[in-house]
Amino acid sequence: MIYTVLGFMLLIFFCVYWCINEKIGLQLGITVLLSAWTVRLLKSMEINFPADIDIGWPVTAIYFCGYIFLRKTLEALFVKGGFRAYMIATAVVSFLLILYRPNITFIVSGGCLLGLGIGYCINKKFVGFDCANLLQRKGIYKYLTLAARLALGLAVFILMVYRVEKIIFGLSENQNKYLYGFLCYTLIGFWITVAAPWLFVKLNLAGVCGEASDKKNKTE
Repeated sequence: MIYTVLGFMLLIFFCVYWCINEKIGLQLGITVLLSAWTVRLLKSMEINFPADIDIGWPVTAIYFCGYIFLRKTLEALFVKGGFRAYMIATAVVSFLLILYRPNITFIVSGGCLLGLGIGYCINKKFVGFDCANLLQRKGIYKYLTLAARLALGLAVFILMVYRVEKIIFGLSENQNKYLYGFLCYTLIGFWITVAAPWLFVKLNLAGVCGEASDKKNKTE
């Protein structure tokens, strides 16, 4: 049941990130990952259903509320520290998630979080994907563009997840299976936040903004 709920939440995250607002989508995605990680942590400590639901989700809500209150301070620190500070912070949080017990459940959250954070940073600096910029399309063409964007992104995502599961299953006897799994899930997060947006821009399914837009205008 809980993984079905998480699946629907991740679907909402894709819809928001690729079609409505990148920053809000990223925040939602990280909340989902922290939810899964918290519930799994409680299960590993033998705190089982319904206690994992009763405790796990409120704890995650506390994470999210804490971010809401500290958002401006944290974002100011990242702006001051720049690209390098954001990358280091993302890596530190990601590795903290797998520090307790590096098994397949924990590496999903840790790997995806690393890919999401690094990808989002690269996206904002170099790709500049602007999901709200639909290249002046209106009416039905606007919604067809959004549908094409979401369908393409989800199709590749599902294919990647399927292949990752096959790879991890095939490495069941390999001592480095968790490392490979971590890297694979990092790539999935990277696809969501930067590779897919880059493809959308190249296929004329989205516009650009920020530094990437300035660079594009100078080139033209």
